[in-house]
Amino acid sequence: MTIKYCPHCNKVGKTRVLSDYEQVPWRGIMVKRRRVIHLIDDGGCGQTWYTVELPFEMLPDEDENGTG
Repeated sequence: MTIKYCPHCNKVGKTRVLSDYEQVPWRGIMVKRRRVIHLIDDGGCGQTWYTVELPFEMLPDEDENGTG
């Protein structure tokens, strides 16, 4: 279980990220899309949403943003 912000009820709470995932194309690369559930047992709303995992190399370089 992890703690995440729920975009449905606008609360931070315990969630379960399902272990299965699918690979979907995004900007010419394949990314992992995982389903997240806001757990009702711990006061959550029971809604689900998806998160996306990007390869590290796809993140902007700190120097490009003027922060490094």
